[in-house]
Amino acid sequence: MLPITDFLSCTDPLDEFDSLSHHQTQHAKTYVTGLAAGRSKIVNGIAREVLPSGSDRALNKFITEYDRDEDELNHERLEELQNHGDTRWSTDGYIVIDDSVLQRTGKELPGAGSFYDHSEGEPVWGQDLVYAFYTDHKTSYPLAFRQFEKDECEDQEEAEKTKYDLARELITELEEEVGVPAATYLFDSWFAHGSELIKHVESHRKDWIGPLRSNRQVTFDGEEKRVDALAESIDTEEREIDDEVYNIWTKTLPVSKLGEVRLVITEKEVDEDEENPVKYLATNKIDAPSAHIIRSYSKRWRIETFFEDSKEELGLGGCEVRNSDGASIDVHLQMLTDSLLPLGSPSTGLEGLS
Repeated sequence: MLPITDFLSCTDPLDEFDSLSHHQTQHAKTYVTGLAAGRSKIVNGIAREVLPSGSDRALNKFITEYDRDEDELNHERLEELQNHGDTRWSTDGYIVIDDSVLQRTGKELPGAGSFYDHSEGEPVWGQDLVYAFYTDHKTSYPLAFRQFEKDECEDQEEAEKTKYDLARELITELEEEVGVPAATYLFDSWFAHGSELIKHVESHRKDWIGPLRSNRQVTFDGEEKRVDALAESIDTEEREIDDEVYNIWTKTLPVSKLGEVRLVITEKEVDEDEENPVKYLATNKIDAPSAHIIRSYSKRWRIETFFEDSKEELGLGGCEVRNSDGASIDVHLQMLTDSLLPLGSPSTGLEGLS
């Protein structure tokens, strides 16, 4: 691969960021260009491939030693996205809360530990990041993240509480500092299990949709039972939604720890060789049609695509920095790269390659 002789055009907005000094801006442009267009996604490789970088020592110092306000940098990234119609958020958007385990090998990396990886179906060694992610009909991008420090927890119950606390911190930041207008939060079953987290969303007068675990207790016809037991006793109705066939049952009823919610029990018809478990979707949108709830929740999958693309294309999880601040700025710069790339020239902003 030939060296990259200039910064990508999509990095131009960084010149206006108050959170970066002149030298920091040049280093940030180097890093974003390297993550987007370089073959190597680590500091030494980026410095080697992006010729305007100067030296790998200077770039490494920027990552591990420079003083900066990462929250201000992230907020400026989000503000820049609001200057463009294609990436501007709206009340019709959704905020997804989810976490991703980055498989690693280093034992001394910040926050490294043994975490259960749903994609692998078993515990793996790595780092666990809790994300907030925005999506609507025209755009998707990360909003903010927190790293889960498992070593600080005494037991599994405390670990779960701590991860809920990180999600609550993200929601508070988005609602009270950033002001994201999206009206609905989407959770997976792990985060939807946290009733205090759900209450925190509702305290900001926002809606939420999330699946219940199969053992969640619901009250139907005066009897309390597991939601999977309820699913076995009801008759579903076949419905077509966006060219897919679903078997659906819906009703407003009390759910343990959540109070009265709209429950949608749904199963999509698939080929015999495809696995398709029944989903028990709950929401505080009491009057919402079942089709709206199913369509809305399907947008949660976009954060999974973001995780996959970031790991494969932007080096998420590949940072070798053992410094906590360095590891954090690496993730911020990956989010910055993901956000800036769509803002480049029609030629994808890669015209600096030679």
